[in-house]
Amino acid sequence: MARAIRITLKRAEKGYDVAASKLFGAPLVPLGWEDKFAEDILFFGQIRLSDIAALDTENKLPHTGYLYLFLDTEMYPYMAWAEYYDGEPNLVIDDFNEAEPQFSHLNQAFLMSFSAEEGDCDGTKLFGKPSFGEHEGELLLQFDPLDNDTGFLNEVDGYAYFFFGKGRKRIDGIEFFIDHT
Repeated sequence: MARAIRITLKRAEKGYDVAASKLFGAPLVPLGWEDKFAEDILFFGQIRLSDIAALDTENKLPHTGYLYLFLDTEMYPYMAWAEYYDGEPNLVIDDFNEAEPQFSHLNQAFLMSFSAEEGDCDGTKLFGKPSFGEHEGELLLQFDPLDNDTGFLNEVDGYAYFFFGKGRKRIDGIEFFIDHT
């Protein structure tokens, strides 16, 4: 059975480490990235890959740098977009999600902590098997809107999934899917 990495979320306190793995809030990105983002782009999260290196025993992701997940919310269903940066980012973009009115409340960061888990576990996690439905593709991240109080998709009784893209550059072509129970 494939392994998973459980993600536990905690609302960030004022003065938290902006380089931490987190969902929502202010992304910490490399200089020069500030012009990449249109107004309809939602910052979903950043993972400091060294935080999961010991738990990623199947080497599904690099163990250095950062993985960023964004959603293009211009049309529904949302389109996923991922970026990898192998370095130390140095630009905080405050109020990133403020430009998108339906998601302006997602400027509050939720810090992620990680633990090893069985691949078929429920809840918010990296890798493993999706909790519902038959899906093609390999699971990158499963988000349970009811497992936490982020305010993202809280009307969904089900899961939101990010699936790896196909081929060698698996973060290219990331797919986003919402599955209602």
